[in-house]
This record gives sequence, C-alpha cells and structure tokens, in this order.
Amino acid sequence: MLKNIRKTDPKCIAPKTDGRRRSCPRKVDRNTIIEHVNSFNPTISHYRREHAPNRKYLPSDINITLMYKDFKLKYPNTDFSYELYRKIVTKDLNISFANLGNEECWECEEFAIHKKATSHDANVENLASCDLCKTWRIHKLKAINARKNYKEDAEKIKQNDEIFVAADLQKVIMLPRMETFKEVIFTPRIVAYNESFVPLGKKSKTYPCAVLWHEGVAGRSKDDVISTFYAFFQANRDIKHITIWLDNCSSQNKNWSLFSFFMYVVNSSEVAVEDITIKFFEPGHTFMAADAFHHQVELALKRKKKVYDFDDFCEVVQQANSAKVNVIKMQITQFFSFTDYTSKYKLQKLISRVYLKDIVCFHFSRGSYFFSYKTEFENEFIDLKDIFVMKYVKGTLTKPQARDKCRGISLDRKNNLISKLKGHILENRLKFWEELPVSEDGSDEENV
Repeated sequence: MLKNIRKTDPKCIAPKTDGRRRSCPRKVDRNTIIEHVNSFNPTISHYRREHAPNRKYLPSDINITLMYKDFKLKYPNTDFSYELYRKIVTKDLNISFANLGNEECWECEEFAIHKKATSHDANVENLASCDLCKTWRIHKLKAINARKNYKEDAEKIKQNDEIFVAADLQKVIMLPRMETFKEVIFTPRIVAYNESFVPLGKKSKTYPCAVLWHEGVAGRSKDDVISTFYAFFQANRDIKHITIWLDNCSSQNKNWSLFSFFMYVVNSSEVAVEDITIKFFEPGHTFMAADAFHHQVELALKRKKKVYDFDDFCEVVQQANSAKVNVIKMQITQFFSFTDYTSKYKLQKLISRVYLKDIVCFHFSRGSYFFSYKTEFENEFIDLKDIFVMKYVKGTLTKPQARDKCRGISLDRKNNLISKLKGHILENRLKFWEELPVSEDGSDEENV
C-alpha cells in the first residue's frame, strides 16, 4: 500500500538511495601489517625443499607477541586483532621462527592425512596398488636406511687419519642480539652465518668446527657455502679420509659446482685427503649432530643475553660446547668463485642418466677425475665417468679465484643501526658497526 501511495501522491517524497559505495566496516587493509612484518627482514631458509620453497624464517629472539606489541605502538589508530596479525604472519606470509631440530617431513604428513582420510593401514598388503602408499613406503625405507648408516658411522672407532662429520648451516641468526632493548630487535639487523662441521658419535677425537661470517662480507649462495667447505678442508689438511653427512638442500648441498670442488680438492696438493665420502639423509628426516650443536649455540646466545657484534657472536659459538670448538672467522679472501666442470652435453647423452635427487652417497678418490655414487646405501658403488669437460679430465685445473670485494649492506641500514646502538653499547663494540662494509649498489639484496 505504502509503495503505491509513494508512486501516486506527489506530496509523499520517497527517500533517495545513497549512490556511494560503502566499504565493509570489517574489511581491513592488510598491507599495513605486511609492511610491518617485512620490516623484520624475514629470510628464506637455506633448505630448498620441493614442497616449501617459499618458507621464510625470523630469528628466535623475537616472537609474534613482541611483533604485535611493536605494531600497536607504531600504529595506535589501527584496530587489527592479534589473531589477524598472527594469521598474516604464519599463514599468508608463510613465516616461521628459527626453532632447531624440528623439521617436519612433508611426505610423511601427506601420507598421514591420506591414511586418515581413507582408513588405510600402512601394513596391509592389498594397498600395494595405491601410488601414494608405495611412494611413502619407499621414502620411509630410505629414511630408515640412511639413519642406520648414520648410526653405524657414529659408532665406528675412528682412526687418527679419518673423520666423520655432519655439516649444516644454522638457521637465522641476527646481530646485534639484545633482547632487553626492543628498539634494537625491531631494527633491520644483519644476518650472521654458521656452517658447522660436527663430529659424529662420542668416540670421535675431533672437535666441532664452526665456519662463521656475516652478510657484510658474503651471503649464502652456493659459492659462499662451498667456500666454507674449502676452509674446513684446509683446517683438516692432514686428514686422509673424510666422510661428511649432509641434508638434501639441492641448491647448496647437491649441485655440480660442489661436486666439481670435491674433485678438485681431493686431487689438490693443499691437503692430504685421499678420499672423500659424501652421504645424504632422506628429506624430512635429517636430524644430525650439527643440529644438536646449533641447539647448544642457541642456548649459549640466550645465556649471553647481549651479543653486540660479530666478535661477541664468535666467542659465544666457541663457548657453546663443553669441548673445544674450532672457530673459523671467514675473511673476504677466503670466499671463492667456483666453476661447474660438468659437460651438460655429456650428461644429456648418458644412456642411463642419474639424477642428483636420487643419489644418496658420493665417493671421490685421489688420482681419479671421476666419482662413484649410490642410489641406495645397500648397493655397490657405480662409477660415473666422462661427464666433465676435457680440461677437467686432463687434470689441468687451477685454484678457484678468490674474491676481493665484500658484499656489504645498504648505507641506510648501516646508519640506522649505528644511530640505534649509540648509547646502548660500548665504544669498542660500536667500531664493528662503523667499519661494516657498504654495498656498492646500495642494496640489501641477498645473493642466494
């Protein structure tokens, strides 16, 4: 009735609708949170797992609660809840914190979900036709065999001319580390790196070797990581037999440049090594001696509370273990540019081509310009010949070219750090930050 009256009675004026688009009062601009989170410089992990290539990490001395409190101080007029902030950090931005020794296995998690959804029993024989179940069983068997082989190496009685170590790059470490000064924690800091070579088992006669550097000197590209292996071999130049356990990080631990380096160093006059054996864990099941040592470093950092500069960090690492720790502080001249000497043409022409992802063990011997490999720990070694360029085969390789320029950080970040640190640290600690190299292009981009 009212509708009809409004149409016929000129005295009855119906209200006009508001033509403006009204935004939903619950809709929020998440870019503000994203910008704040990115100000902490979350970094990618050195792992390059197939299923988590975009995972980023923040150092262990900060957490979401501290980050949210800092956000509320800087943006007091915003009405974002803690839950929304946490969701953006952990879900949308895929950021985690550098907790040690808790790597999860994607394949095992995928199988657990599959098993629960289908009420499968992993031991039932009639499930042999399920592709996912078969893939998981192969994966699990490889993990068991790798762990068994690792334990056997750990329990061996080592001779004076041989060492067995596990090598790994510690997760995110930021300097300075001053938990009582939140304004420093919430300032873009520099990344410190720790590539650790830790002996296996309690019967070892050697000590952990920690190769340390920071992003003002170099980053963590494959050449940077290979340089730490070079430093490790030079520090153990009298050892004749070296076995190294690694995770399956494809960009840094499984690449032809690294294997070309092993071929070079095993035939080098710089060291006495006669053979090198490289062994790999199954992805997702990589906990090793290096992880235990990194946990000790983390505890030592918490005890120290204030780590003002790189020298302080080196002292913490040296005191992390009750036994002696051999610390190597990398200088720019200890970083080299390495070459991949494999011939892509020869690799493609292999009749039965082998892929790096399938290899679990490599063996390099002095006097040989080829290597042997295994795809299963129980199998015999297979020789892989004629895959290198002719220069390599003839044994005419020269020492890698050393670098002469530090990576550096941006001048803005350096000045910002110095301004925040003045008045909070001793003058002799401030010197490190004042002498920190600056990048020539003024950027902070990491050379991964």
